[in-house]
Amino acid sequence: MSVLPHPYREGYKLTPQLKKITSAAIFTGSPAEREILIAEKQRIPAAQIWHVERDCPADLQQAVLRFLQDGVPDPVPNVASLRELAPHIAEDFVIHRKDDKQDFMSFGAVMLPTGWRPDEKIGQSFRDIHGPIPEMELSQSEALVDAMIGAGPFERYVWGVRFSDRKNDHPDQPKVGWNAESPQVWIKLERQVTVGFPAHAATLFLIRQSLIPSDEIDRPALAKTLRAMSDAQLVYKGILSEIEPLLEWLDRD
Repeated sequence: MSVLPHPYREGYKLTPQLKKITSAAIFTGSPAEREILIAEKQRIPAAQIWHVERDCPADLQQAVLRFLQDGVPDPVPNVASLRELAPHIAEDFVIHRKDDKQDFMSFGAVMLPTGWRPDEKIGQSFRDIHGPIPEMELSQSEALVDAMIGAGPFERYVWGVRFSDRKNDHPDQPKVGWNAESPQVWIKLERQVTVGFPAHAATLFLIRQSLIPSDEIDRPALAKTLRAMSDAQLVYKGILSEIEPLLEWLDRD
């Protein structure tokens, strides 16, 4: 199994925190971890909307398809479209592009989302997509999109507290809350990687899920970070109603 980072140790960050990586580090995760994610994709509800696109040129889609087919370590079938490929790789992915007016989400194949609906975000700018995040610094969003298109690849981690090991946190899934009789806590990580396609004025946004189980959580560090977060941030993370018992659990020896 791969060694996972613990980004909550550094507090709750309100800036993108992009880190330059090498091309060889774009796709990570052990074969077993990647197989688990692919299996999770096969179990999503039939009614869940996971594939969306708007004004995404065919040549851009084909360029991304070739990149993924050549790069992912998973055994992938010989398919003709991104939609056909998506269930067979561990990563979810989004294409974000620019035209002469704005930047916008142009394509999404997101089968294991963390609390959001791809069909609500398609066509939105980077600023608007991330606008609901309380206190997030978005003043340089246009420059950030330019960097993701023209430079990189970049990596960042997003984390959240979960009370089940479910990977699919689509809003239509029933929420799993705090279990007072048998507390179960995981840190859900999203490894997000951007890969630029400057010839198409676009960037590919890769998302891979991981879980840190209870016995590997740095409890003092997580408690410190949660206590420093505002109520609005805890609401966004979906844990305001559970924060008191969660902190009590984290404070135990």
